[in-house]
Amino acid sequence: MKKVMNYENRMLVILTAVCIIFFTIMKPDFLSVNSFSSIARQIPEIGLFTLAMMLPMLVGGIDLSVIASANLSTILMSMFMAANIEKGEESVPVMLASIVICIAVCTAVGFFNGVIVVKFKIPAMLVTLGMQMVLTGISLGITKGGTLSGYPQSFRFIGNGSILGIPAQFILFILASAVLIVIMQMTSFGTKLQMYGSNQTATGYSGINETALLIKTHMLSGAYVGIAAVIMSSRLNSASAGAAANYLMRTILIAVLGGVDPNGGKGRVSGILWAVVLFQCMATGLNILRVNSYIVIALYGVIILLAVIVRTRKNN
Repeated sequence: MKKVMNYENRMLVILTAVCIIFFTIMKPDFLSVNSFSSIARQIPEIGLFTLAMMLPMLVGGIDLSVIASANLSTILMSMFMAANIEKGEESVPVMLASIVICIAVCTAVGFFNGVIVVKFKIPAMLVTLGMQMVLTGISLGITKGGTLSGYPQSFRFIGNGSILGIPAQFILFILASAVLIVIMQMTSFGTKLQMYGSNQTATGYSGINETALLIKTHMLSGAYVGIAAVIMSSRLNSASAGAAANYLMRTILIAVLGGVDPNGGKGRVSGILWAVVLFQCMATGLNILRVNSYIVIALYGVIILLAVIVRTRKNN
């Protein structure tokens, strides 16, 4: 428990409480069941994308292709389902195969990102920016800028259904987060990953296989992108090249708020969990208050700058 509630996590909890109190005073409707239901349904997508972003950041990189990867994978998944399931029919085996395809595509993108970063010694930011453009171009070429929609009910349940009153996607998010906590805290891979981000030179002398480590990190990140993509596509009941275009900046914001060091080596899943709750409470509150969307974007930018400044001063 001591590890979960470190100083940064306590600050996030306090800020979340302040945020809830503020928006409740400004708009009592903020405490309604509908508001918290909306928050619970929004957290899984952005939370999983942020966990995916956290992994390359831990090794001193970043992945700007996460959203483009998710969009291409959902388009391919949608095409596979459309080709194998008649409209209005249900086929669980085809649905499961489609989900596997979605996650596999994102994992493959992560693999290629990792290989290019390692083999050609190119900064991850440039590699993933280029990959983002490639994937977006392919997605637009396939869909011609249109939207694919019309999933079977069994698939839509993932992003819109509930189990014992709890949103199904929220349950998936908790399970995926728990798995990543185990990976990061109880496996040699997690230890090596954080060691590499803290000191790449020392890690190299320790005998750790840098190539394998970075490729595995990007592949794991891709797998989490795939899970997020499945939930997103199910909730929207559609797939397109432009879906979730505003998520990229938000994932970086939440990662930094959650204690991930942009230089690598520091970051916890627990910090991401607290940060995504804070962010979604803030986003929901600003939406209820009908704050201008352009002002909201500017506010997110200010928060990123402040978070980086505070972290830099703390480290120095």
